[in-house]
Amino acid sequence: MDLWRLLRRDALRRLKPLLLLAFLTAAVNLTLLTSINGALLSLQDGPTLERLLLVFLLSAFLWRFVQNWLMSVASKRIQAALGALRMGLLRRALAAELPEVMAVGPARIAAAAGAELQLLSQAVPTLVISFQSVAAILLCLLYLASLSGLAVMIVLGVLMLGGVVVARCAMRLEALAEEIHGIETDLTERSDHILKTLRECKLNRRRRDDALADIAAGTEGLRQDRHAFAVQYSRYFMANELTYYFALAGIVFLLPALAATDVATVVLAAHAAAFIAYPVITIVTSYPSYLGAETAARAYLAIEERLADPRRGAAVATDFSGFHTLALEDLTFRHAGRGAAGSFTVGPVTLAVERGTVVFVTGHNGSGKSTLIHMLLGLYPAQRGALAVDGASVPPEAMASYRDLFSVVFSDSHVTRQLHGVGDLEDGFAEELLDLLEIGDKVALDGRAFTTVDLSQGQRKRLALMAALLERKPVLVLDEWAADQSPYFRRKFYREILPWMKARGITVIAVTHDDAYFDAADVQLQVERGSVLRLPNPVPVA
Repeated sequence: MDLWRLLRRDALRRLKPLLLLAFLTAAVNLTLLTSINGALLSLQDGPTLERLLLVFLLSAFLWRFVQNWLMSVASKRIQAALGALRMGLLRRALAAELPEVMAVGPARIAAAAGAELQLLSQAVPTLVISFQSVAAILLCLLYLASLSGLAVMIVLGVLMLGGVVVARCAMRLEALAEEIHGIETDLTERSDHILKTLRECKLNRRRRDDALADIAAGTEGLRQDRHAFAVQYSRYFMANELTYYFALAGIVFLLPALAATDVATVVLAAHAAAFIAYPVITIVTSYPSYLGAETAARAYLAIEERLADPRRGAAVATDFSGFHTLALEDLTFRHAGRGAAGSFTVGPVTLAVERGTVVFVTGHNGSGKSTLIHMLLGLYPAQRGALAVDGASVPPEAMASYRDLFSVVFSDSHVTRQLHGVGDLEDGFAEELLDLLEIGDKVALDGRAFTTVDLSQGQRKRLALMAALLERKPVLVLDEWAADQSPYFRRKFYREILPWMKARGITVIAVTHDDAYFDAADVQLQVERGSVLRLPNPVPVA
């Protein structure tokens, strides 16, 4: 059971007191039963009835108190455990190699850390009550055994026979729940795709209709599976109900026929069996919640197992900030495709980047420029060769320190209002950048956040560049940064901003297609089909 694996690993030590509380609640619940049964035998004894009434009222008050306490503690501890799971998964995603994360899919990881854990959060309180119900059933069976050993044997026999039918229904429900979860995940992805391509869908009716047809087909499949689930759940519920009624009938009809039993014992035994009905119904009705939690736990664990253990290869702090040269030494990375035809290799690459220089990475689309950048950043693990700083290879345990040398603006960079990972904002540097990038009339700083990111594409890229520069890293990497800028600001970037950054000692590595400004670089690296060639004396193309 994946849910049990999850809770056992992350929360069992904190759940043990909850289990004891649940057992105590069930014990108090049994006191209610025994006080009522005692009253049935003492209907003509006024003082005894008064005493039993007092016991009943005190038990009811204690049950209410313990029940509230149980649910309060359960909620607090389970939420803490789920919070730890969320942080653990995000730490694994950050610790894993980038290809591993992309293979899993950021959307799936976000769903596992969000919606899936939310489903667990909603289901766990119901499961705690279910455990309490199981404890109540066990205690009622012990009480029933104290009344009549034959009665408890009859009940257990019926429960075992009914359990076979119930188990078969439960297995079918679990399979349907897994199938429904898969369809819902697929529909979410397809719906997200439509919402992200609204403009394209409005401009192409065939595209819109095809996308909606896919959604409609998935929705119909989901409807059928949900209907099948409802039908199967009805059978599951009826099997449980009939099992209960047959157990009750067994006491009333079989017990007197199999052994000499007085009426009082039959009545008390039947009442004890009837008292089991409520916890049984609680367990039955909570089963869909359990299935949802089990499916969510399975999805969470499947993603977690594909990501690196953050404890593996603990990082060692290394100071590379005084570097003079960064190098790729015979470095090779291969994208694994579907079969040999889909693979793509960059390298072996040997090159050096001197501190304080401006390096342009050029080449046709698909030539391997972005892969080269990811290799240089240490985001793609090398299958051969090594990264080096001042002639010394960077060991795996120092890779985090190596990556700390870089600030990056990717071509698809996501800009947030919050400024994370930046240094001092009180020295006027941020205001200088707002003026340099000519966005001071559009956005300002509010503490450690931008006042807005609702800007044009080019302006958001400028904002991303500002955030990267505020990190004050010695190396700045830009991936097609100028592609979204106006001709005026593109020229300003190459003729004013790049020299400004170089004057401040920043090493700039930029992927670019702007051949008219190739002379703004100190070094030009031309990438062709995964091979890298250093071109001498970059010059603008006439």
